[in-house]
Amino acid sequence: MNRKRIAAALLLLLLAWTVGVSAQERLSDEQMLGVILVANQAEIAAGTLALRKTRSYSLQVFAKRIVSEHAQVNQEIATLTQQYGTQPQRSATSDALTKQSLDDIADLDGTGTYNFDEAYLDREVVFLQKLVHTVDDYIRTARSADVRTLLIRSRPSFIFHLDQAQRLQITIGSPGLKR
Repeated sequence: MNRKRIAAALLLLLLAWTVGVSAQERLSDEQMLGVILVANQAEIAAGTLALRKTRSYSLQVFAKRIVSEHAQVNQEIATLTQQYGTQPQRSATSDALTKQSLDDIADLDGTGTYNFDEAYLDREVVFLQKLVHTVDDYIRTARSADVRTLLIRSRPSFIFHLDQAQRLQITIGSPGLKR
């Protein structure tokens, strides 16, 4: 039953994020960075929770990488905004993503140990698919070459994380494979 609730929450995340992105006429570069910053914070929070809850060695390695690499992108955002004397800005999209991420983490935290790995990976696949799609959109619409470059440099990492999450989804729960 808990798994169905998490799947419904993931669907709502995807819909809320999609509506938020399409409802915005055009985000400024600072607002785009704000959305990416919030998305990275959500990934860090989910990864940190996974490190605490999972018993799977493979998932621990994955979560450590998620936490490290998303924190690195946030550091790059901070450096870029400091260079230009600006800050990432909130938008309706980043606010909706913040709320949904908090709800996702609460749902994941309430998931039992036995179901956690699958629920976490289900969330990661949906979230990372949307993140890659959003980054693609932002690359096309960013005004600043520096913002576009940061997004282009970050994109392969997000795609790699998505690929890893999908591969782990296949192996987690498969009999005979090391968890």
